[in-house]
Amino acid sequence: MTEAATLAQRIDQAILVDEVGIETGRYGPYHLKTLYQPIYRNTREGLKPCGVEGLAGPQREGQPVATRAFFADVAATEDRLFVENLCQTLHVRNYPNTGVDGLMLFIKHYANADLGLDAALAHVDEMVKFLADVSVDPALLVCEIAETADEGLMTELAAELRKHRIRIAVDDFGVGRSTLSRVRLLNPEVVKVDGGWFRRIAEVAMAAKLLNSLVDALQREGREVLIQGIETAAQLRVAMGTGADFLQGYLLGRPKLAGSLFDIRPVHIEGLFASGERVVPLSASRGRPR
Repeated sequence: MTEAATLAQRIDQAILVDEVGIETGRYGPYHLKTLYQPIYRNTREGLKPCGVEGLAGPQREGQPVATRAFFADVAATEDRLFVENLCQTLHVRNYPNTGVDGLMLFIKHYANADLGLDAALAHVDEMVKFLADVSVDPALLVCEIAETADEGLMTELAAELRKHRIRIAVDDFGVGRSTLSRVRLLNPEVVKVDGGWFRRIAEVAMAAKLLNSLVDALQREGREVLIQGIETAAQLRVAMGTGADFLQGYLLGRPKLAGSLFDIRPVHIEGLFASGERVVPLSASRGRPR
């Protein structure tokens, strides 16, 4: 049995399904749940829900555990790959439980250079089968190719994903190795601006102007730009001022467990930009369903 097949089998054995079809994973003393955070398209009519990002929600003895602390507890390399791919599988399989058709699904896609290209491509095939099993159009999936030192593996992986009509995203742009050169190497459809980097930029007027130019340059290359980490009305103003295509952050919507009611109403921003940048409850800023 190949390593990819062994990994797929181990993932299947770790998944539990409850009475309403919500899937969770098991890893040692942890239960892994899927959280979805909404993503909004920036339009003249307001901010319209257009997608979700799948996030890990680890729990231990029924209590939430910080994601960073959980992954710090996943010590062995082979266990890390297993857990990362288990989370990815849960996000895909739980996607129909959003109850909304046509939402994009952003997930991280992991590949271990030590396992080689064949294993990475085999895992793409497994993921495509998952999509078919849950009747999800692959064109709705946006894979954020996680960091790896092997640039050849990344480009081969991107090509394989595109062959199945799955779109590519570069995550955490602005920090680490997520630079313009990496963007051009992978040629992604979406560039996700790192939230912490964006919040620092939003505090400096000159830096915000440079961000506007960067977003414009990426869009002229045919890419869409997603700004993450928006937490205040002032940051929302800066993010919208860049002309970014997609916006995401706690101000607009917090992650919720798979199976929670997903609000498809647009967010109208007038209340968020009240005098003194006073933030009003989101329930007061939403319009009627369209």
